[in-house]
Amino acid sequence: MGRYDSLPGGDVPDDIAAEMMRTGGALCSYRPATIEGVHFKAAHMVTCDVFVGGENGDPDFTHLQLVSGFLPATP
Repeated sequence: MGRYDSLPGGDVPDDIAAEMMRTGGALCSYRPATIEGVHFKAAHMVTCDVFVGGENGDPDFTHLQLVSGFLPATP
């Protein structure tokens, strides 16, 4: 996110947008092992435009993708 945050206003280059989507997808599928991890993950996600929507308010991930990352890990 550091590369994204340091961009001047305007369009996001394709390589940074692709990296953000890969990272966001990994975070959606990651399931924390502790309740503290769930809180940490949720706190990050609610501050990130990739998850809550950018300028137009449309998030890049579905509700199912977002919620599935908070379900307990399967043994």
